[in-house]
Amino acid sequence: MIRTDLYHLLAEALAEPPEWLACAGHEWPLYDLAVSLAHESESAQRAVAALADVRAESIVARCRRYTALFVGSGRPQVWVYESAFLNGRILGPETFAVERAYRAAGVEPIGAELPDHASLELAFLAQLSDRGEDHAVQAFNQQHAGRWLPELGRTLARSGDEVYGPIGLLLTAAFTLTPGPAPRRSGGIRLPIIQSTAGCTLCGFCVQVCPTHALNIRETRTETTLRLNVAACVGCGKCERVCEAQVMTMNHPAESLELADGWRALRESPRVMCPSCGQPTVSRAEFDYVAAQIGQPAWLAYCLDCRPAFMEKSRSHPGREITQ
Repeated sequence: MIRTDLYHLLAEALAEPPEWLACAGHEWPLYDLAVSLAHESESAQRAVAALADVRAESIVARCRRYTALFVGSGRPQVWVYESAFLNGRILGPETFAVERAYRAAGVEPIGAELPDHASLELAFLAQLSDRGEDHAVQAFNQQHAGRWLPELGRTLARSGDEVYGPIGLLLTAAFTLTPGPAPRRSGGIRLPIIQSTAGCTLCGFCVQVCPTHALNIRETRTETTLRLNVAACVGCGKCERVCEAQVMTMNHPAESLELADGWRALRESPRVMCPSCGQPTVSRAEFDYVAAQIGQPAWLAYCLDCRPAFMEKSRSHPGREITQ
C-alpha cells in the first residue's frame, strides 16, 4: 500500500539517516512514491521537483545535516518530539500518552528513543496501516500524529535544507491525502504546452530538467519532435521555468486532455540535411536559432563528419564559395 510505504519510509528518513538517504534524491525510494502521489497532492508535486535536485552526499555529511537540524548543541532548530514541538519541553504529557497508545496496540518500541519521536509515531502508523486497521490510524492521527506532524513537515519545507525540505513536503502530503489508495491521476494537474511553436528552438533544456522524464525529444531521419507523456507529468513546472524562449507554459488542465498513456507532440520541426553526405543534422528550429545568433556561415549546414573537410577546402580557396 502506498500509504503504508510512505509512513515507513518517512519514519526511516526522520531517524538517524539510513544509507539510501546518501544517494541523489531521484534514487530514493521516496521519489517513486512522490511521483505516484503527485496527482492528488500539491505537496507531493513540489516534492518531486525538489527531490530531483537533491545531490548525492556522504552518509557522514547527511548525519551532520540531521544533527544540525534536530539535535544541535542546545535547543535544536526543529523539534522532532511531539511534546517538545507542541509545548517546548521534552517528556511532557504527550510523551506518556503516546507510550500508552503503543502498549494498548500491543507494540513495544525498540531502542532508547522517546516514544513521541516523529520516526516512532510514523513507524507505528505504518504498522497499523499494514494491518489494515484504518480506524486505529485515524484515531492515532486525531490524538497525536495529525496534530503536529503536518506542521513539522511545513517547518522542514521552509527550512531551506536541500535534503530535509523535500522530506517535509512529503510529510505534509502524508496527512493531506484522501483515504484509500491514490488514484492514477486526478485531473487537476496542469500540463505544459507551447504557446508559440515558432518560438521553440528545440534546445532540449526542458527535457533535461523534467524529474519524471515526461518530456523527451524523438528524432527520425526527417523530423525532430518534442513530446509529452501526459500520464507521467506531475505538473511541477520546471520545464516552464527553464524555457529560455518563454514559450513553454503550464496552462492546460489535465481534464481537458484525453488521459490515455502515450506521447503527444508539443513541437515538430524537420531536420536539416547535410549538403555533402545527405545525412540529417539538427532540427530546422535549432538551425534557425543558431543562424540568427551568429549569421549563417556556409559551414553551418554541414554535419560534424563533413564539416572539417569543408573547412579545409575553405582555407585552401579563401574568398571563394565552396560547394560540394
